[in-house]
Amino acid sequence: MKKSLLKSRTILQLEESIKCHGDSAVEEFLCYLKENGTPIIEELENDTENDLVTFIYKGDKRCKSVLFVPDIGVDRYKDNYKDFRMERIMGTDLWYITYEIENNIRLMYYFSPNDPLDNNWYDRYINRVVYDKFCKNILIEYDDGKEVKCSYIVMPEAPKHVWAKKIDGIPEGNIDEYKFKSKNIEDKRRIRVYTPYEYDKKGKPYGFIVLTDGQDYIDTLMAVETLNNLIASKKIPPIIGVFIDSIEQTRETELNCSDVFRGLIADEIIPWIKNNYDISGNPREAIIGGLSSGGLAASYIALSHSEIFGNVLSQSGWYCYKPEGFITINEDCFMSTKFKERDKLPIKFYLDVGILENRETMIGTNINLRDTLISKGYHVDFQWFNSSHDYLSWGETLAHGLISLIGIK
Repeated sequence: MKKSLLKSRTILQLEESIKCHGDSAVEEFLCYLKENGTPIIEELENDTENDLVTFIYKGDKRCKSVLFVPDIGVDRYKDNYKDFRMERIMGTDLWYITYEIENNIRLMYYFSPNDPLDNNWYDRYINRVVYDKFCKNILIEYDDGKEVKCSYIVMPEAPKHVWAKKIDGIPEGNIDEYKFKSKNIEDKRRIRVYTPYEYDKKGKPYGFIVLTDGQDYIDTLMAVETLNNLIASKKIPPIIGVFIDSIEQTRETELNCSDVFRGLIADEIIPWIKNNYDISGNPREAIIGGLSSGGLAASYIALSHSEIFGNVLSQSGWYCYKPEGFITINEDCFMSTKFKERDKLPIKFYLDVGILENRETMIGTNINLRDTLISKGYHVDFQWFNSSHDYLSWGETLAHGLISLIGIK
């Protein structure tokens, strides 16, 4: 995406209308936005790959500037905010910015009124950004139990989501919820276990998938519906899903290559699941997976426990992680060095990353791990998806990963 040198036809028309009718033109335009939603998408002449997209923000008298904050990886801002500063429309409380955007992507975005234009991205995302109240596409995330609204756009040619949604008439599996008390972590951790429709504990043992960030997978990414749909469509065999909640205060510590957390999974949760559910002991039928730091954790756990997990499903894996004192060799990421140290293990990999993610920390490290694994002889399915490090595609790419790793041929 790039800031357009062209002006939106809609904005040109609005400016002409304001010249003629003043405030009444603004009120009429606001009614239009409430009914039709934002952003405004217009076709570009002689361009089949991009559309002209205009984002609108309504401020108040205290609003002196607005920063447009698309979720494209902070490296793409390059400490230069001029291409992201919105323009006021003729002295009104309306602000706009127009981009030429690829017509096949999904894009999450925010506004930051009166932004200080500093590099404190944590403060910006936690305390400053607001969602687009005119946008009809709103994603609900949960930050430490609090509901957070995010606006997003699905461009006209973006690939349709087939699996991560509820489909009427699809047989539904069951969810059991537990508070798991570990010997090695203080809190009682919520674990939810999915069993497929017509689960039979006395039949053939079931393959299974273990996912961290369980609440995100179930509540935001529709993982249960995805499992129902894939199983009913015979894309994958019936499997059991184990969803382990992550705790905001400890998530980073646990998922960033923690041996304590690795032991929790391998030595406590898996034996407990085996005692309560009919899961297979064949590692080729077992998947460890996760998103972001959860993808990193999945690779780390499988590296130590390939006797349990023969498959890794990593979604936007956080392979830029470096433990204290780690010195890179040949610019390898930490996980690449760990796999280079070991003989090849019987593990299959599905790795994906978004085309809009941070080019160095995310895209570069995922490619580095992919190349390392391939050089060691591993089976690796590496996929791109058309969005960023957010929740717009991970639900659907979870299905792609499951089909890749255990799909029915």
